[in-house]
Amino acid sequence: MKTLDLGCGGHCLAGAVGMDHKAYPGVSIVHDINKGPWPIADNEFHKVRMQHVIEHVRELETCTKEIYRICSHGAQIEFVTPHYSSYASFGDPTHLFHFALGSIPQMFEMFVGPGKYRVIKNELKFTGSGLDFFGWIIYKISKKKYEKHFAWIFPANEIHTHIEILK
Repeated sequence: MKTLDLGCGGHCLAGAVGMDHKAYPGVSIVHDINKGPWPIADNEFHKVRMQHVIEHVRELETCTKEIYRICSHGAQIEFVTPHYSSYASFGDPTHLFHFALGSIPQMFEMFVGPGKYRVIKNELKFTGSGLDFFGWIIYKISKKKYEKHFAWIFPANEIHTHIEILK
């Protein structure tokens, strides 16, 4: 299974092809993620990993369309990003966007189109310390009510979203 680790920095996933805007150790493709087309063939990858990267991307439409283009049918894309209620979301001045639970599926709906992807997993992760338990309980009862009314009281840590590409 050919894997692309997008925005991996110097920590490319073992066995994966690394792409970043700088030539860090382990990076095979040096390219700005905001500029398409990426120097990658159509349908080349079966898995794409973006761990704490999407919040740094200026051109979300370009990035989303390029991910779709380079992925084969059935490819899995794994996103991990801070939830907007997390201190990590606003604590890093290089974060351009602050994501809610539905943000990444909405990007695919807007920029790739309906019927061209499937959400496999879309969930919030909590740190498991302090009052997080109450936030987690509310989230499990109603995701919408959690984000609308309780996210700032009981902040989540990260969003984990897995998308399957359909072609």
